[in-house]
Amino acid sequence: MGWNRKGFTLVELMVVVAIIGIMAAVSAFSALEVLPRYQLHAAARDFSGHLRLARKNAIQSTQNVRIVFDQARNSYSIGEQTVPYRGTLASHYGGGVCFGFGLATRSAASPSSRLPASPVTFQGKTPMVTFNQRGLSNAGSAYFANRRGECCAVVVSTSGRIRMRVWTGKKWR
Repeated sequence: MGWNRKGFTLVELMVVVAIIGIMAAVSAFSALEVLPRYQLHAAARDFSGHLRLARKNAIQSTQNVRIVFDQARNSYSIGEQTVPYRGTLASHYGGGVCFGFGLATRSAASPSSRLPASPVTFQGKTPMVTFNQRGLSNAGSAYFANRRGECCAVVVSTSGRIRMRVWTGKKWR
Protein backbone atom coordinates (compact mmCIF):
# COMPACT_ATOMS: atom_id res chain seq x y z
CA MET A 1 0.00 0.00 0.00
CA GLY A 2 1.38 3.37 -0.97
CA TRP A 3 0.88 6.75 0.58
CA ASN A 4 -1.79 8.88 -1.01
CA ARG A 5 -0.04 12.28 -0.66
CA LYS A 6 -2.29 15.33 -0.59
CA GLY A 7 -1.42 18.80 0.75
CA PHE A 8 1.88 20.49 1.58
CA THR A 9 4.73 19.58 3.85
CA LEU A 10 5.64 21.68 6.85
CA VAL A 11 8.84 22.84 5.14
CA GLU A 12 6.92 24.07 2.09
CA LEU A 13 4.49 26.01 4.30
CA MET A 14 7.35 27.59 6.27
CA VAL A 15 9.06 28.73 3.05
CA VAL A 16 5.83 30.39 1.87
CA VAL A 17 5.33 32.09 5.26
CA ALA A 18 8.94 33.37 5.18
CA ILE A 19 8.47 34.80 1.67
CA ILE A 20 5.23 36.55 2.70
CA GLY A 21 7.00 37.96 5.78
CA ILE A 22 9.85 39.37 3.70
CA MET A 23 7.41 40.95 1.24
CA ALA A 24 5.42 42.51 4.11
CA ALA A 25 8.58 43.97 5.66
CA VAL A 26 9.68 45.50 2.36
CA SER A 27 6.25 47.02 1.66
CA ALA A 28 6.00 48.41 5.23
CA PHE A 29 9.39 50.10 4.82
CA SER A 30 8.25 51.60 1.51
CA ALA A 31 5.04 52.88 3.11
CA LEU A 32 7.01 54.53 5.93
CA GLU A 33 9.23 56.21 3.34
CA VAL A 34 6.34 57.92 1.50
CA LEU A 35 4.13 58.67 4.53
CA PRO A 36 5.65 62.10 5.42
CA ARG A 37 5.26 63.28 1.80
CA TYR A 38 1.67 62.03 1.74
CA GLN A 39 0.91 63.89 5.00
CA LEU A 40 2.44 67.10 3.64
CA HIS A 41 0.45 66.90 0.41
CA ALA A 42 -2.72 66.13 2.38
CA ALA A 43 -2.25 69.28 4.50
CA ALA A 44 -1.72 71.46 1.40
CA ARG A 45 -4.66 69.85 -0.45
CA ASP A 46 -6.94 70.30 2.55
CA PHE A 47 -5.91 73.94 2.88
CA SER A 48 -6.51 74.47 -0.84
CA GLY A 49 -9.95 72.89 -0.45
CA HIS A 50 -10.73 75.13 2.54
CA LEU A 51 -9.78 78.17 0.45
CA ARG A 52 -12.08 77.05 -2.37
CA LEU A 53 -14.90 76.46 0.11
CA ALA A 54 -14.37 79.92 1.66
CA ARG A 55 -14.45 81.50 -1.81
CA LYS A 56 -17.65 79.64 -2.70
CA ASN A 57 -19.27 80.66 0.60
CA ALA A 58 -18.31 84.31 0.03
CA ILE A 59 -19.94 84.27 -3.40
CA GLN A 60 -23.08 82.46 -2.21
CA SER A 61 -23.62 84.53 0.92
CA THR A 62 -22.53 87.83 -0.68
CA GLN A 63 -20.41 88.45 2.43
CA ASN A 64 -16.67 88.49 2.97
CA VAL A 65 -15.16 85.26 4.27
CA ARG A 66 -11.78 85.36 6.03
CA ILE A 67 -9.18 82.74 6.73
CA VAL A 68 -6.90 83.91 9.55
CA PHE A 69 -3.48 82.31 10.17
CA ASP A 70 -1.90 81.58 13.53
CA GLN A 71 1.67 80.67 12.63
CA ALA A 72 2.72 80.28 16.27
CA ARG A 73 0.15 77.48 16.72
CA ASN A 74 0.53 76.15 13.13
CA SER A 75 -3.19 76.50 12.49
CA TYR A 76 -5.67 78.69 10.65
CA SER A 77 -9.29 79.69 11.21
CA ILE A 78 -12.23 80.01 8.85
CA GLY A 79 -14.68 82.32 10.56
CA GLU A 80 -15.01 80.97 14.09
CA GLN A 81 -13.76 77.47 13.28
CA THR A 82 -10.08 76.62 13.84
CA VAL A 83 -8.53 74.26 11.30
CA PRO A 84 -7.23 71.63 11.76
CA TYR A 85 -10.07 70.83 14.08
CA ARG A 86 -7.88 69.00 16.61
CA GLY A 87 -4.71 70.81 17.61
CA THR A 88 -2.00 71.88 15.17
CA LEU A 89 -1.04 70.91 11.62
CA ALA A 90 1.65 68.56 13.00
CA SER A 91 -0.69 66.83 15.44
CA HIS A 92 -3.39 66.44 12.79
CA TYR A 93 -1.25 65.41 9.80
CA GLY A 94 1.88 64.07 11.52
CA GLY A 95 5.24 64.01 9.79
CA GLY A 96 6.22 67.32 11.36
CA VAL A 97 3.91 69.25 9.01
CA CYS A 98 3.96 72.97 9.75
CA PHE A 99 4.07 76.35 8.05
CA GLY A 100 7.57 76.54 6.61
CA PHE A 101 9.81 76.45 3.54
CA GLY A 102 11.58 73.12 3.97
CA LEU A 103 14.44 72.97 1.45
CA ALA A 104 12.74 75.28 -1.08
CA THR A 105 14.95 78.10 -2.35
CA ARG A 106 12.56 80.04 -4.61
CA SER A 107 9.18 81.71 -4.27
CA ALA A 108 6.20 79.64 -5.41
CA ALA A 109 4.31 82.76 -6.52
CA SER A 110 7.22 84.08 -8.60
CA PRO A 111 9.82 81.34 -9.24
CA SER A 112 12.45 83.86 -10.32
CA SER A 113 12.27 85.49 -6.86
CA ARG A 114 13.79 84.47 -3.55
CA LEU A 115 11.71 83.08 -0.72
CA PRO A 116 9.59 85.59 1.19
CA ALA A 117 10.43 86.45 4.81
CA SER A 118 7.51 84.46 6.21
CA PRO A 119 5.87 81.17 5.13
CA VAL A 120 2.49 82.94 5.17
CA THR A 121 2.64 85.96 2.86
CA PHE A 122 -0.89 87.31 3.16
CA GLN A 123 -0.65 90.93 4.33
CA GLY A 124 -1.85 92.37 7.61
CA LYS A 125 -0.90 92.55 11.26
CA THR A 126 -2.59 89.18 11.56
CA PRO A 127 -2.04 87.37 8.23
CA MET A 128 -5.35 86.55 6.57
CA VAL A 129 -6.89 85.95 3.18
CA THR A 130 -10.29 87.52 2.53
CA PHE A 131 -12.66 86.51 -0.26
CA ASN A 132 -15.35 89.03 -1.21
CA GLN A 133 -18.80 88.44 -2.72
CA ARG A 134 -17.28 88.38 -6.24
CA GLY A 135 -14.73 85.71 -5.30
CA LEU A 136 -11.80 88.13 -5.42
CA SER A 137 -9.15 88.10 -2.71
CA ASN A 138 -5.89 89.56 -1.50
CA ALA A 139 -2.91 87.79 -3.05
CA GLY A 140 -0.53 85.68 -1.02
CA SER A 141 0.88 82.24 -0.34
CA ALA A 142 1.07 79.70 2.44
CA TYR A 143 4.03 77.32 2.51
CA PHE A 144 3.85 73.94 4.23
CA ALA A 145 6.89 71.81 5.08
CA ASN A 146 7.64 68.53 6.81
CA ARG A 147 10.62 67.45 8.88
CA ARG A 148 12.28 65.89 5.81
CA GLY A 149 12.53 69.32 4.16
CA GLU A 150 9.85 68.71 1.52
CA CYS A 151 7.66 71.71 0.73
CA CYS A 152 4.27 72.51 -0.81
CA ALA A 153 2.78 75.95 -1.34
CA VAL A 154 -0.74 77.18 -1.95
CA VAL A 155 -0.81 80.41 -3.94
CA VAL A 156 -3.84 82.70 -4.14
CA SER A 157 -4.09 85.45 -6.76
CA THR A 158 -6.18 88.63 -6.52
CA SER A 159 -8.64 87.09 -8.98
CA GLY A 160 -9.30 84.30 -6.45
CA ARG A 161 -7.37 81.66 -8.38
CA ILE A 162 -5.97 78.99 -6.03
CA ARG A 163 -2.98 76.86 -7.05
CA MET A 164 -1.10 74.18 -5.16
CA ARG A 165 2.59 73.87 -6.00
CA VAL A 166 5.17 71.24 -4.98
CA TRP A 167 8.91 71.86 -4.61
CA THR A 168 10.82 69.19 -6.55
CA GLY A 169 14.25 70.08 -5.19
CA LYS A 170 15.08 72.44 -8.05
CA LYS A 171 11.82 74.07 -9.09
CA TRP A 172 8.10 74.32 -8.40
CA ARG A 173 5.68 72.15 -10.30
